[in-house]
Amino acid sequence: MKTFQQSVVKTAILFTIIVHLVSSFCFTGVEYRSRHSENYDGRKSGFPGLGISAPDAVLSVSNQEEESNEEKTLRQLRFSGVGRLYSNDASTSQSNETQSDLHFQVVERLNKSTVAVIGLGGVGSWAAEALCRSGVGNLILVDLDDICISNTNRQLHATSTTVGKMKINEMRRRLLDINPHCQITNIHEFVTENNVSDLLDGMLPSLDVLIDAIDSRQAKTALIATCVEKRIPIVTVGGAAGKIDTTKIEVEDLTRVNGDKLLTSTRYHLRKLYGFSGGKTWKERKGRQPKKWRIPAVHSTEPARDFPQSKDSFMAFRRCDGALGTACFVTGTFGFAAAGEVVKMLASNKPLVPPKAKFGIKNK
Repeated sequence: MKTFQQSVVKTAILFTIIVHLVSSFCFTGVEYRSRHSENYDGRKSGFPGLGISAPDAVLSVSNQEEESNEEKTLRQLRFSGVGRLYSNDASTSQSNETQSDLHFQVVERLNKSTVAVIGLGGVGSWAAEALCRSGVGNLILVDLDDICISNTNRQLHATSTTVGKMKINEMRRRLLDINPHCQITNIHEFVTENNVSDLLDGMLPSLDVLIDAIDSRQAKTALIATCVEKRIPIVTVGGAAGKIDTTKIEVEDLTRVNGDKLLTSTRYHLRKLYGFSGGKTWKERKGRQPKKWRIPAVHSTEPARDFPQSKDSFMAFRRCDGALGTACFVTGTFGFAAAGEVVKMLASNKPLVPPKAKFGIKNK
């Protein structure tokens, strides 16, 4: 009987030790995943323009440590479909590389790329997810707005459980659920004429391409001008409000856009305030088109619908959308088109760098 009791006690002690070891191991695994997903999201150079030095902006794990074979395998499984799409564009020589090698190169090139999305609203939220699902390994999200219930009709992150939360925080959570190895940096700022230069300096030299999804003409103008000054490839987006026909959405150089009030006003002020070329009239150019600025612009040729004036009761509540009305299938298409231009540049390793020499920044 005594021997049996001793055996029971020993078994209980052994079981307790095993449970303790397993719990410790699981806690360590969860803690590492949390650090990897939540904290290791800074850029290699820090954000000097924001007063954040590199030691404070926690360095990216994937850029500083040798990645595991498992991580690379998962990346190939997730994004090889994108690699196959662009593998023909990836070949820059007449080598005997196999098609498999080429599409792996595309996946790795996208993974090493850094893209900033400025404005995470009706267009930027869709663009950010498209970039993440295409295998872009480093994303910088810039926005200072929270999610409003009236964002539901057009913004990807707007759900019944996210109203009142910060847009870039919800996008970060969603994107990490898609690709846990994506390195995401959140910058809680609105872009202005005063801070745009410092913001972009903080993203360099890692930044490869930027998507401008701002709906303010003044901020958009300053952002485009600063990207040109710093030779940063940029894809800009026009106004999606008041549009319903997705087949009218096009991508054209900013100098060629017609019918988009936001982009035409931006173009006018780029010429007036920043000295961008091509400000002559059609007659002065003798019928010739102005030289392209190498700035892709997503826009719709559809005329915006007029907003019927009314005195609805809900107008007294906070509204986060414009008077013209918007739909997700339009804003989403704008975002997808912008992301498509970016992925095409990165996959082919042929970014459209605006030619700084043609522009002169005027004193405003």
